[in-house]
Amino acid sequence: MSALGGIFNFGNDPAPVDPYLLTSLGNALERRGPDGGAEACNAHIGMTYRAFHTTLESHFESQPLTSPAGHMLAWDGRLDNRDELIAELFSRPREVHIVTDTEIVLAAYLRWGKNSFVRLVGDFCLSLWDPRSKLLLLVRDVIGSRPLNYYVSAKGIVWATDFPALLGAAGIAREVDEEYVAGFLTRYPKAGATPYKNILTVKPHHVVTVNQDGQVQETKYWGFDPRHEIRYRRDQEYEDHFIHEFYSGLKAHLRSHRTIFSEASGGLDSSSIVCVGSHLLAKREVQAPGLETISYIYDESPTADESKFIRYVEQYVGRTGHHVRESEYPVLGRLNQSPTLVPNGVDGFAEYYRGVQQTMDAFGARVLLSGEGGDQMLGSNEDPAPELCDLLVQRRLMTLHRRLKVWSAAHKRSYLSLLWQRTIIPTLPRSLQSFCVPPVAGIPPWFNGNFVARAHLKERMAASVDPFGFRLPSSCDQSAGFISVVNHVSAGYRRAHLNAEIRYPYLHRPLVEFLQAIPFEQRVRPGETRSLMRRSLKTLLPDEIARRRTKGNPHEALCRAVIRELPRLRTVFKDARVSAYGYVDEAALMDSLRLASHGLPINFVALLKTISLEFWLRTLEQPQSFAEAAPVNTIYRAACAMN
Repeated sequence: MSALGGIFNFGNDPAPVDPYLLTSLGNALERRGPDGGAEACNAHIGMTYRAFHTTLESHFESQPLTSPAGHMLAWDGRLDNRDELIAELFSRPREVHIVTDTEIVLAAYLRWGKNSFVRLVGDFCLSLWDPRSKLLLLVRDVIGSRPLNYYVSAKGIVWATDFPALLGAAGIAREVDEEYVAGFLTRYPKAGATPYKNILTVKPHHVVTVNQDGQVQETKYWGFDPRHEIRYRRDQEYEDHFIHEFYSGLKAHLRSHRTIFSEASGGLDSSSIVCVGSHLLAKREVQAPGLETISYIYDESPTADESKFIRYVEQYVGRTGHHVRESEYPVLGRLNQSPTLVPNGVDGFAEYYRGVQQTMDAFGARVLLSGEGGDQMLGSNEDPAPELCDLLVQRRLMTLHRRLKVWSAAHKRSYLSLLWQRTIIPTLPRSLQSFCVPPVAGIPPWFNGNFVARAHLKERMAASVDPFGFRLPSSCDQSAGFISVVNHVSAGYRRAHLNAEIRYPYLHRPLVEFLQAIPFEQRVRPGETRSLMRRSLKTLLPDEIARRRTKGNPHEALCRAVIRELPRLRTVFKDARVSAYGYVDEAALMDSLRLASHGLPINFVALLKTISLEFWLRTLEQPQSFAEAAPVNTIYRAACAMN
């Protein structure tokens, strides 16, 4: 991922942007963009860009890109529908390989204005200055795969993809945003929030518009259409459509002039990417010269070890992948070895990512494919509720009766139990559902009671809500799952540990829109999760993978890690910042650590987040930590006038 930033001064007679300040902001981004870059300045607005080339076309870019009329564009992204847009935007035939993504994006904006953003398919963030309307536009793609943060003061706005550069350029105090902390510790932070008070982030599928008077407006440019449905007569038609979208998306994600790495965990999602990607590579249908796999091997935790299934995939594609072993890169290893710039849900696996980075660096690789999103998009949960609730809402009572009998036999549960618990209760208003069933996930016992109450943590534990207005429960459930994974991806947890471009083939927008529009029974059937995926890819996967119904659980590895690190964790939490801030009860946390060290079940996700939050709070109290991450001291002095 490349890095970008900028400064826009407000007012009727705004001060010009200090070129030294702008260059310093760019220099602070060089860790992310080692391939050079530049600044562009036009009176009271300036942009900076640092390149991280991952495609052949990106080498031809000159950023920030400016137009004769004074438009200015800084872009970090990969445009997947290049050919389609080139055909629409350029009247004379041009060699596709020398037309850059930035040229296409600026041409699209000049043709369609703000309506151009919905036409951009791919992963991106951008900043764009329109001299005609005197507007600054900050835009983030549909899934928020690339960060774009900003700070607004009375004098202007500063934005950057990375927090150290932004914090230094804005010259603001590093204060904790408790709203973010509450979301982080429960499910995920509120969209648009960051852990730093007064710093915001552009939401996925949104555009932030800023005018010269300092007025900021945020609008959504994309969303699911609740009226759009895809209904075919035969299963084969759904399978053909799925294959088309999956292949198209994977080809787009395999666009790179360097070897690409793909995570291989032994599950259906990552295995499908590896097997189909290798097939496309063998047929020379993609730009990438090679596809390597990398796997985390739990060689010290037999119940978590997926080596057998990883080998099935390696044998199928005809080559052995790269293995990052738990014994060499342990869970919870090297805690707090570097400044923690954001509370991070994957900090406990920092050693794994260190191994991934070392392996990719040895190949000169910069792109990592992830199977994240497959669970939510393809139907990994064999829950009959979405289908049964649809039938109830549609008042198709005879069909409901027949399907209840089918699901009852498949799950070996009584007809009446399914009718009440998985049909009637889920269709009740949420306020009534809570009286009928206990919450799925409880509040960890070490969370401070006062914090739980004032931050409404119990309410935050509720499942995601469909924001698009679908009528059928299955459609609401599918869109809520999409929002859930988008919130996780857009938080940028893995970016903190990898200087690589992480791509998510299962979140390719045309594929997501297709899966949202098809009937639930195509995704999940009695006795068969991921039905459409299994049927469509049955000839492209090893039989042992295609038939998998469950997957290994890292619980044992986490227990071993807590046992190994218990002395250090006890020392850390004896004078914990999470307790000083009122987030955690120290005695209860110590009790939970003791239980975990004996192999007893606790909420490990919440524990890992608590540990990460502790180290982030400690980082805030170390004045030099951010200065070491980026040369911002001189930026701060030059920027004080903005506050």
